Amino acid sequence: MAYDPPKFKNKITLQLSRNESRCAIESLSETLGGLNEDFVVRYPSHMALQDVIGHWVGVESSRIVVSAGGDDSLDRIMRTMLIDRRKKVVSHAPSFEMIDIYASNYGGVIDAVEWLDGAFPTDQLLAKIDDSTGVVIVVSPNNPTGGFVSKTDVLKIADAAQQHGAKMLLDNAYIEFADDETRIEHDNLMILRTLSKAWGLAGLRVGYLIAPDEATATKIRDAAGPFPVSAVSLETARIAMTDHQPTMRTNIERIKAFRSQLAALLEECGGKPLPSAGNFLLCEFPNAEEVWKQLATDGIAVRKFVGSPSLENKLRITVPATAAEYLELTQSLCRIGGLNFDVQMAAVAEVMKPEMVVTAATPESSTALPAAKAGDRTAQTKRKTKETDIEIALNLDGTGKAEIKTGIGFLDHMLTALAFHSRMDLKLICDGDLHIDDHHTAEDCALALGTAIDEALGPRTGIKRFGYAYAPLDESLARSVVDLSGRPWPEIHLNLQREMVGTWACENITHFFQSLAMTLRCSLHVDVIRGDNDHHKAEAAFKSLAKALGEAVTKAEGAVPSTKGVL
Repeated sequence: MAYDPPKFKNKITLQLSRNESRCAIESLSETLGGLNEDFVVRYPSHMALQDVIGHWVGVESSRIVVSAGGDDSLDRIMRTMLIDRRKKVVSHAPSFEMIDIYASNYGGVIDAVEWLDGAFPTDQLLAKIDDSTGVVIVVSPNNPTGGFVSKTDVLKIADAAQQHGAKMLLDNAYIEFADDETRIEHDNLMILRTLSKAWGLAGLRVGYLIAPDEATATKIRDAAGPFPVSAVSLETARIAMTDHQPTMRTNIERIKAFRSQLAALLEECGGKPLPSAGNFLLCEFPNAEEVWKQLATDGIAVRKFVGSPSLENKLRITVPATAAEYLELTQSLCRIGGLNFDVQMAAVAEVMKPEMVVTAATPESSTALPAAKAGDRTAQTKRKTKETDIEIALNLDGTGKAEIKTGIGFLDHMLTALAFHSRMDLKLICDGDLHIDDHHTAEDCALALGTAIDEALGPRTGIKRFGYAYAPLDESLARSVVDLSGRPWPEIHLNLQREMVGTWACENITHFFQSLAMTLRCSLHVDVIRGDNDHHKAEAAFKSLAKALGEAVTKAEGAVPSTKGVL
């Protein structure tokens, strides 16, 4: 028996069959490039990462076992627990396929209760635990179903296993995606976690085990060779957990929002998705094989299961971590299910849209911009989150005046240029968590600006709708094309090479354009056609966007500029 998922004959461009996630380190190539020679020529030490993980989960670091992915911890547990007459593994099915494989490798026999949906069958599982049991394994959130096991049930199972001299393992590989992340303490409970899922570091193969005590940790640690994880993987994982926790949390919240939206879409397509606490959905279809093939035809890989009666006609779909990937999946599902893609695109924009609270002007927040005239299209809003506090005043029918303060000098420069060349008046004041990095400030400013322009446009009647422009800056040339269609779709290709322009990360410059397109609900194509200097390339991109946007929002004769009669 070996791990052998179905193979795809089509060219796959969107991989949603492996439950991988978005990397929490947005500057990963620079991070890897910054590792010195010692991480290659010296044997690795897990101690630094072990200390970071111990602090992260709130236990003594001596109880942490760093492993080569969660699979390695599972393999070591089988190796150490399935001895003598204790060859039985009590678990549930369907569940993580490697449990069966590793148990078989060490002569183990699986005794599983069926659990596909609904409440966990605790009493049935307890009845299977006896003196021949080596380990009891519960996977929560469960893979592939997404089911969640309560703390009360886990503790009850750990007690029963202890009474029969067996250990309990709780596989928490997907716990960060659950609504309840509470870590459970019991002196007979081992907890398996990984950096492959929420942290988006599957390729590094780093996982860890939280043992109930130092003696158990030592036993599991000694079951492997002396250096099971590479130094590069250990250090990159340490950097992720130390410096990139906010990005990981942002990714998770977006995935959870898309998870709810995807469940509703799958129902509209005739599917029956199970409730999920993971970054995936298991969905039953009347014609699952055909859906699997049709998605693959569009270059999208989802997981089907062969040889498992309980998973027949079911597909496991990883929830995309970005708006562009989610739109790609949505477009394909709408084609297969005969649904209106426009409606789904608007729903995606709502997920991306920040909560905007309209406030009356006060002496403290009064803008220095020129007063709006009757008939001007304006928006004045405030938005406050844990990461940023943003105030915006906008007039699409202005003269290009700007008052910008974001704390990121180059972003201030670009927003000023955007206002000037689009002829909109813009005040944008942001107090963000720049002590962490520039990600939240840049993203939230883009989301808030897109929402403000959307509100100022109103029903989008009497506008040109389309706009395009080229803009040079010395050797650089950029082109932007805008369609205020109500259909969010970003295609951003800036070809930036440096890590930073000023204090703004180049990856977040691209992300700014992507986020703006989502809440502005427009198709936005920005291409830097040529250039050498990244400052010049980015500025040319913003100026071309400004000219294209200024043209698209220009007032025109007629009602809604669409043959559909609505945008």
